[in-house]
Amino acid sequence: MPPSAPPSQEQQIQEEAAVWFARLRGESVSGQQRAAFARWLAANPAHAREFKILEQIWDDSAHLQRQAPPARQALRRGLALGCVILVCGWLGLHWLDGQVSTEAGEVRHVQLDDGSELDIAPQSRLRISIDDKQRHIDLLAGEIAVNVAVDRQRPFAITAGGNTIRDIGTRFAVLTDTRHTRVTVAEGIVDILPAAEAQPPLRLNAGEAAVVENGKIGPVHNIERRSALNWTKGQLAFDAAPLAEVITELNRFRKQPIVLDDPRLGEIRISGVFLISDEATAPRALQQIAPIHFVASNGRLLAQRNK
Repeated sequence: MPPSAPPSQEQQIQEEAAVWFARLRGESVSGQQRAAFARWLAANPAHAREFKILEQIWDDSAHLQRQAPPARQALRRGLALGCVILVCGWLGLHWLDGQVSTEAGEVRHVQLDDGSELDIAPQSRLRISIDDKQRHIDLLAGEIAVNVAVDRQRPFAITAGGNTIRDIGTRFAVLTDTRHTRVTVAEGIVDILPAAEAQPPLRLNAGEAAVVENGKIGPVHNIERRSALNWTKGQLAFDAAPLAEVITELNRFRKQPIVLDDPRLGEIRISGVFLISDEATAPRALQQIAPIHFVASNGRLLAQRNK
């Protein structure tokens, strides 16, 4: 690992809690490890407090995983995951002139003139248009979470991948790429008007999500409302996820990408909750719970197997 600034005491406790949480969910935990954990837990009330927070995040994510059909497990993890506190600036729309984009590793929080709020994930592009009659966002790429201010005179709609997502006073997220558009509702109700004109609109309620592929809406599945938009709160939870998947999700929020030296490393299973305040923290935690270490190489972090 390249040198980095030492973590604060609070951040160090969070990291230690995350590491213990992951270790205790490994395939084999020795009595010696459990005794060491008990000593750590009793050493400081803050230890127990942070560990309890991780248990709550885990319970929410586990509930979400149980609700998801097998074919959507990877997508569901994307909804349950979130875990990076990055550059989040409060930006007024008048500074942006309606055009918003984020770079790799950059998260923005945007306050709209109507009182609505957006959380914008890294590598996203969108256009915002608000006038006396309507409120509209054209999501060209990436992901946004929207907390919509009530205004019954001006509908709020998002266009993504040719589909229209129409809000009815809610908090929800939309992700779009070249293959599909995913809509997740944490609060309220939204209507999805798919690009395929022959298919009728679909109404999603709080705690539901759906994916639109090729203009057609897939099945509705239940999600855990409290953890559905965790990426906006700086939380990332993994439930026996392959390391390759963990790296892919982490890289969404990183400026310095992580690369596996050996593709077989991607099969290692990772469980736990990661709380990350800077880019050095996730690799630091991963190399404590997996048989890997990191080496800086050509602007990347190379994950190598321990010898």
